[in-house]
Amino acid sequence: MKDWDPRRVYAVVLALSTVTFAAFAAAVLFWADAVRLDVRAVNWVQRTVPDTLVDVMQVVTYAGSAVFLGPLVILAGVLLVWRGRPGAALFVIAAFAGSQISSQALKALFQRGRPELEDPFVQLTTYAFPSGHSFGATATYGALALVLASAAVERRYRVGLLVSATALILVIGASRIILGRHYTLDVLAGIAGGVALISALLVVFERTRGGSLRLDLAAGGHEQAQRSGLDS
Repeated sequence: MKDWDPRRVYAVVLALSTVTFAAFAAAVLFWADAVRLDVRAVNWVQRTVPDTLVDVMQVVTYAGSAVFLGPLVILAGVLLVWRGRPGAALFVIAAFAGSQISSQALKALFQRGRPELEDPFVQLTTYAFPSGHSFGATATYGALALVLASAAVERRYRVGLLVSATALILVIGASRIILGRHYTLDVLAGIAGGVALISALLVVFERTRGGSLRLDLAAGGHEQAQRSGLDS
């Protein structure tokens, strides 16, 4: 595969994801039609989804909670340090911690209320925008997938890890809507925010550690990981 400049790629992704988040935020704040559509969508989901799917989503959504992600990140960090990849451990920890801090700060800034449902499974009093579960899942599982993919030898494993992480993030996001905890724009903004955070961290690691996760899906993942600043 042709050589590419990781800094440029990370910067482009950071810019695009930041603009995307800003667009969702603007829709929530200034576009009444988008807000009405958001409300209709979550109400339609509540009327349509079967109880069995709701029960499944109750389990799935836990995978995006800080209670679950925190211990997972600690375990991953210990294993990465043990495997001689302290930089990668720091990257994953920073992604998780940054997502928790950023999502809570943004919730306090926008102060969007939770969906008001006739028969909510759980009545939450915290703010909704952006979805903390989606933000945290995107940042944490995305970071873990990049770290693992950078060390995988075969391309199919690298692609599989990234696809699996993406699928998990989307399912967790869907669970927040199905359970009536968030509107669609909350979830989409959370995903965009998580992508922006990962991209920002990659830019920082590239500048401060002499290289980050140079994920080449064609070949050489393990060698690249060894050369990466996240492995030092």
